[in-house]
Amino acid sequence: MAIKLTIAIPTHNRAALVRDTLASVSALAIPAGVEADCLVIDNASTDDTASVVDDFARDAALPMRRVFEQRMGSSFARNRAVDETASEYIFFIDDDAVAERDWAAELLDEMRRRDLDAACGMVLPRWSSPPPKWLGPSLWVKLAVHDRRAIESGPTAAAERLDNYFSANVGFKRNAFARFGKFREDLGVVGGNPISGEDTELFARILARDGAMGFAPRAIVHHLIPAERMTHAYLRRKSFAFGVGTGFAGLQNHNRLDKLVRNGVRMASAAMRGDSERAIYHELECANFFGYWRGRLIAR
Repeated sequence: MAIKLTIAIPTHNRAALVRDTLASVSALAIPAGVEADCLVIDNASTDDTASVVDDFARDAALPMRRVFEQRMGSSFARNRAVDETASEYIFFIDDDAVAERDWAAELLDEMRRRDLDAACGMVLPRWSSPPPKWLGPSLWVKLAVHDRRAIESGPTAAAERLDNYFSANVGFKRNAFARFGKFREDLGVVGGNPISGEDTELFARILARDGAMGFAPRAIVHHLIPAERMTHAYLRRKSFAFGVGTGFAGLQNHNRLDKLVRNGVRMASAAMRGDSERAIYHELECANFFGYWRGRLIAR
């Protein structure tokens, strides 16, 4: 009996970008014995997303359809995808990412081989322009992309960490949502809401309840990093927002006063050495600290 797989693409007002994502999904090498389809969740788009997706679906190499989700936010879009399909496996890819040809096959293989409830694959940066010199690999985690060289040169187990799991490239067994719940809809950056980290909260919940989650290094997508994200200000806002989400969700962390002091000292030391990458890294850790305690106050 064939394994049923749905590839879900939540999208909001990215008609120009989602074409590349759709093209990469349509070109996937689907293994024998797998029936795959593609579901695009149009999250209240007001641009040409509907016509772009519908036009593409007519000639796509695998069944593809679009549903409209009026409630704005990534959690609403992802949970709508779960509700819309009965497939045994649901894989998510962001609307500004492109998948390598073997992405779905590699992710499915890793999940079945290890009997995982969920797995995240490798997310590599696709720079829209050359990044500034200070934006080195230690800061890429703030952009939710991986340093491939560091992962492949390190021990396999080192990649199996919560902070290494990104929802731009993630697969779930359907029954994982029944066992652990879906994405929290009170989390996620929407408009002026600073509470991010809805994906990390779900991953942490799976792990805390003895679920099986892992990293699939050969399941690779390339995530677009536009110029506006390659700024000091953007990374500071992102780190603060993630801290807010962590605190609001009550996730375990190390945001104690001694961590703030250590990062402040290290930031000053790196600045004096002229190491802007490490100075910014420790500054972002301070922003995360203040965001965390802001989230704790909101939760109260």
